[in-house]
Amino acid sequence: MKRGFLFLLSSVFALVANSQTCTSERYLSNIFQSSVSQDVVFGNSPALTTVYVAENVTVNQQMTMDVFFPVGDALAKRPAVILAYGGGYLVGSKEDEDVWATCDSLAKKGYVTASINYRMNMNVADPASAVRAIYRAAQDYHSAIRHIKEYSNTYGIDTNYIFVGGVSAGGFSAMHAVFMDESERPAETYQSGLGGINPDLGCLACAGNSYNHTANVRGIINLWGALLDTNYIQQEELVPMTLFHGTNDAIVPYDHGFPFTALFLMPEVYGSFNVAARVNHLGGNAELNTFQGVGHNIWGVNVNNQLVGGPTEYWVPITDSIISFLYENIRPEPVVISPFNVCQDDTTQLIASNVPANGRVCWTVQGGLVIDANADSSELTVVWNYPGVYEVSAVAINHLDAYSVPTSVQVEVVANPWVSITQNGGVLEASPGYASYQWYLNGNPIVGADQSQYVPTSSGTFMVQSFTAEGCSSFSEPLVMVGIEELPLPKGMVKEIRVYDLQGRLLGVFASEKELINRYWNGQQLLLLRYFDQDMNVIREEKRNITPSF
Repeated sequence: MKRGFLFLLSSVFALVANSQTCTSERYLSNIFQSSVSQDVVFGNSPALTTVYVAENVTVNQQMTMDVFFPVGDALAKRPAVILAYGGGYLVGSKEDEDVWATCDSLAKKGYVTASINYRMNMNVADPASAVRAIYRAAQDYHSAIRHIKEYSNTYGIDTNYIFVGGVSAGGFSAMHAVFMDESERPAETYQSGLGGINPDLGCLACAGNSYNHTANVRGIINLWGALLDTNYIQQEELVPMTLFHGTNDAIVPYDHGFPFTALFLMPEVYGSFNVAARVNHLGGNAELNTFQGVGHNIWGVNVNNQLVGGPTEYWVPITDSIISFLYENIRPEPVVISPFNVCQDDTTQLIASNVPANGRVCWTVQGGLVIDANADSSELTVVWNYPGVYEVSAVAINHLDAYSVPTSVQVEVVANPWVSITQNGGVLEASPGYASYQWYLNGNPIVGADQSQYVPTSSGTFMVQSFTAEGCSSFSEPLVMVGIEELPLPKGMVKEIRVYDLQGRLLGVFASEKELINRYWNGQQLLLLRYFDQDMNVIREEKRNITPSF
C-alpha cells in the first residue's frame, strides 16, 4: 500500500503540473500477452454416447476447460469470464474460434477467462431428451463455476467478479446454471420411462465435482441463447445482463417459439427479447442488443472450430459491446466531491467520499499545489496562490485496478482583501468596503472592536484584520502608537457608556462621563467600561477605577 501511495502521490503532482487526467487502458485495450492452460479438468460426469442410443446409455466423461491468463500481470485478484460454445448440443467444442478468440482477447486486457466444454447429444425427435440435454449442460456449467471459485487463489480471481455467458447452446447453459433452482427442475430431468430408461440426472449442483460454492455471478453475456422458462428468473437472482439476438433467428427464437422447427421437434423456449423483458420488469438491468433482420450465429459460423470465411461485420460491434458491459460492471462508483470555494493562499482539504474498499483516488487539480495526501489519496491538502475559477476532478480506482467515471467540480479561489490603517484625529481607520473587521492590540484581539474605525485608549502595536463576504481575510501592516493617555473621543461620537463588573454583569448605562462620575459605586472600584457610537458599535473599551465625586 505504501508503494502504491508513493506512486500515486507522485502521479498527482505530475497531473497538476501537466494537466493530464486519471485514466487507464486496462480492461479496455490489449496491454498484455495471453497464455492458455488447456484441458484443465473441472469435473467428471456420465455423458451420452456420441451416437445416441438411449438416455441410460452413458460413458464417463472428463469435463475440461481452457484457461487464459494475462502474461506478466502483477494484480493479485482479477475478474473472470467463463464462456461456452454453441452447436445445438450436437456439435461444437471449447476450441471453437469465436469463443477462443474472445477469451484470448479479454485475457490480453487483464481478465482471467475460460472456455468450457459440456456434455452433448440428445434424441432429436424427443423434446424430453432436449430438455435433459439443456439441464446436463447447465449442471456442467454450474460445476465449472464452482471449480473456478474453489481454485480462485490459484487463478488469481476475485470470486465476486465472475461473469458467465455463451453462444447459442452455451448461452442456454449459462443462464440455466444461474437462474434455475432445484425447486424449478424440469420434470423431464427425474427418472422416468419404462424400466427407468430416463435416469434421474441429480441436482443442479451435484454433477461433476463436490466443491461447495454457489453459482452466483456478477453478470451474464447471452449470445443468441434462450431459457426454457423466464419464471426461473427471480428478483433475488438478478444480475446485469447483455443480450445479443437477431430478429430473424430460425434456430433460437428472438422472442419465443420452437427451435429448429424445420428439422425436428424441440421444447418451446424464450429468447433474448423475453429474457430481457423479464429482468427489466423485475427491476434489473438487461441490455438487449437487437439485430433487425439478422439470423442465427450473428458474428459467424464455426465448422471444425474455425469461423467459416472469418467473422462477420458484426464481430467488432459485439465484442466492443461485451468489453464495455464488463467494464461498466467492474468499475467502482464515482466518488463524491462537495462543491466549495477557497481563499487565496489558504491550505484547503479536498475530500472524496464513496471510495471503494482497498481502493484509492486519483486527482486532477487545476492551478493548485498539492502539499499532502493520506494513504489512499481520498484526502488532499492543496494551496491555490492565484485567484480564479479552477476545475478539480477525482477518479476512484478499486482493487481490480478499474477506474470510475471522473467526478468534477468547479472551485472559485477568492482573492484575499488588502487592508491598511490610517489615523484621523485620534481615530484609526481601516480600508473601507469589507464585510467585517477585527482589531488587535499587541497581537491580541480587542473585544468588540469589529468595525472599520477604532479609537485607541493605550499605547501599543495595532493591526486590523479584514474579512470578505466569502470569509477570506488578511492583516494590515502593524502600526505602533505611543504616548496615548486616555485620548478624548471626538465630540458627538459617544451615544452611551455601559459599565460592567469584572464578572461581566451590566451595572448601568450612561449617556456621558458626567453621569458616570456622579453615580455612587460603594467606594473605589475597578470596572469595565465600553463606549458605543451612534450605530451601537464598540469604539472604546477600558478598565477604570471610578471614584464618586461626593
